[in-house]
Amino acid sequence: MRPVLLEMDGFASFREPAVVDFREVDYFALVGPTGSGKSTVIDAITFALYGSVPRWNNRRTVANALAPTTDRGTVRLVFDLAEHRYVAARELRRAAAGGVGVKNARLERLADPDALGTPDDITEVLASDSEVTPAVEKLLGLPFEHFITCVVLPQGDFAEFLHAQPARRQEILVKLMGLEIYPRIAQAANTEAERARQRAELLAQQLEEFTDATEYAEQAAQGRVATLEEVAERVRAALPELAEHGAAVTEARRACETLTAERDRLRAVAVSAGPEELGKRERDIKAAEEAADEELAAAEAADTAAREQLAAAPPRAPLEQARRDHMELDALERRLPATQALQRHCARALSDVTAAEEEAEGLALQARRTQEATARSHLAAALRPHLRDGAACPVCGQRVTTTPGPPAAPDLDRAEQARVRADREVERLREAWTEAFRAEQRATGELNALTGRIVALRSVLADALTREQTTAALALRERWEGAADAADARLRRARAARASAEQATTRVRQEVQAAWSALEHVRDPLVTLGAPVPDRDDLAAAWTALVSWAAAAATTREAALSGAYERLARVRGELTTAEGRLVGVLATHEVALHAGRPLTETAEPAVAAALEGARQEARRLIERRKQAAKLDMQRQHKERAHQVARTLGHLLRADGFPRWLVATTLDTLVAEASGTLAELSGGQFELTHDDGGFLVVDHADADSRRPVRTLSGGESFQASLALALALSAQLPAMAAAGAAQLESIFLDEGFGALDEATLETVAATLEELATRRDQVVGIVTHIDALAERVPVRFAVRRGQGTSSIQREAP
Repeated sequence: MRPVLLEMDGFASFREPAVVDFREVDYFALVGPTGSGKSTVIDAITFALYGSVPRWNNRRTVANALAPTTDRGTVRLVFDLAEHRYVAARELRRAAAGGVGVKNARLERLADPDALGTPDDITEVLASDSEVTPAVEKLLGLPFEHFITCVVLPQGDFAEFLHAQPARRQEILVKLMGLEIYPRIAQAANTEAERARQRAELLAQQLEEFTDATEYAEQAAQGRVATLEEVAERVRAALPELAEHGAAVTEARRACETLTAERDRLRAVAVSAGPEELGKRERDIKAAEEAADEELAAAEAADTAAREQLAAAPPRAPLEQARRDHMELDALERRLPATQALQRHCARALSDVTAAEEEAEGLALQARRTQEATARSHLAAALRPHLRDGAACPVCGQRVTTTPGPPAAPDLDRAEQARVRADREVERLREAWTEAFRAEQRATGELNALTGRIVALRSVLADALTREQTTAALALRERWEGAADAADARLRRARAARASAEQATTRVRQEVQAAWSALEHVRDPLVTLGAPVPDRDDLAAAWTALVSWAAAAATTREAALSGAYERLARVRGELTTAEGRLVGVLATHEVALHAGRPLTETAEPAVAAALEGARQEARRLIERRKQAAKLDMQRQHKERAHQVARTLGHLLRADGFPRWLVATTLDTLVAEASGTLAELSGGQFELTHDDGGFLVVDHADADSRRPVRTLSGGESFQASLALALALSAQLPAMAAAGAAQLESIFLDEGFGALDEATLETVAATLEELATRRDQVVGIVTHIDALAERVPVRFAVRRGQGTSSIQREAP
């Protein structure tokens, strides 16, 4: 993986957009003061690929990636790998609750290897969102942990591989070299061996089902085919003779059947009904039809005369109305005196009640006046005891000169009761007057209506017939209507009788026609046998002639049947003999016949079916022998495959082979790292290892061997860098197919612990690594002496709330 272009916006301290162009850069340094954001550039590369940064110590933590004052950030890395160019990008967003999440992550491959992934470039999306990190791991061949061990060497983790436990170091090398494939190969080999064994056993079981597919069985099947072919020829030769015998039998049987059927048909000829009776009924019904015609004519004439007479009579409705008017006038005239007397009575009663009411009102007025005078007298009597001589009168205000004596008190209650009785009487008479007035009005209205109706009826009847004349005219019209009704009833009876006669005539004629049809029905099938032509004028004679002829013809056919049955018996015997010979041949060769069908129809198909079955059996045996041979070859192949896979699984079992490869690789790495360490340490140290981990040989201390954990900070850095450079140099050559290709290495480590001489050696070593091995080398440092030795420098500065990066001129 070689970086090409890095874009940051809102990532960590880079709150504003920043671009780092790595094109044509093999060795570069990120320089700037502490806290300016140098390590953040390396973090951005790692985050774009894996979505995490090693300095955070938690792969799930992404909040540190987003600038504190920003709600959205992006990281985009363009890189080359194996002649292809890729783009890895991730977007950071801050949620309303304050949490930070990764959105719109994607991994794309550019169609143009020189493009930079602009919106106009053609890309192929390899993964998106949660699938990006697994896709990057598969593409680079490195998980996150191994990437930060061999490619990005962050602050504090630079010496991880040097100080790792043997098991951890074994795991890292296995992954880097792609050696995890060998345990999988061993497991797959064992699985394949078991699968091959099961398949071989299954093929052996299947071969047991082919025990019938022998060479002898195939020869026997071929022999039966040849035999049945000969039988088929014999059957084809015998069928014409059988057909001739069968035709003779059929002809003789048909002759017998024909004679029998003709005889039975002739014997069945009989008269269906009495022709004489039909003739008599036809004559009787004809006479009845003529009598009905005469009665119908007379009834129609009588009905016409009655209707003409009735049409000349006065209309019934005016006569009926005149009679009703006369009757009503008589009734009203009879009621008139009583109505007049009632009106006069009601008028007198109203006059009497009116006079009584006026008298009662006068009495009531007098009673009220009496009551008022009594009340005044009562008040005066009540006032007298309170009068005093010389005092003012409370009523008139004058001085009292003489006090009057006590008066007698008037009877006030009696005056009140007299007034109440007078008022009640007035009320009663008023109600009586109202009733009398209403009765008088009703009587007057009824008299006026009665008088008006009498006047109207007299006006209507002034020019009409009298009551007696009207009654006589109505009686005459009723007699004429009765005569017309009687004539109409007679006409209906005559028409019904005529219709009945017609129906009877139709039925008789239908019976006669049916009798002729029956004769034709019986005779038509016998015409071919010589039936006589019937006399169309005499039904009885026609039936007699047909019955006589049928009896004579039946007798003739009865005599011919005897000879026909004798011939049928003879030809049947000949057919049975020929069929017996053919059946015997078929039975000998086990040819099954279809029961219930003629031998001429079933023999040849039966032989053909048997022959086809024999041929199919022969073909089946040939095919089964081929299948058995193929299965046996497959069984042998699977047995050999089982042996090979089992041997391979045995050789690779218990990851012995990967352990040997790792041990050999570790020896190679230690040998190269030891030379680099000796150069870096001025010949003081060499690197070796044992089962417990890495050791250094200290030539300044009598070649003593001591663990690397006893080294000082600067010495530990020298050993770690030597081992990292050895990994970087040796891994592409010693890795298995598909292993990671480490085309970049980034050193994020404080070089301040090195002395001037060691720093010079480190700088020279890194220059050689960048120039001779076609490998991108990037370092993070704030040491000017080291930075000046690097050909390309990116200056990182911290400004107003954001970091910025700029490539310095050489």
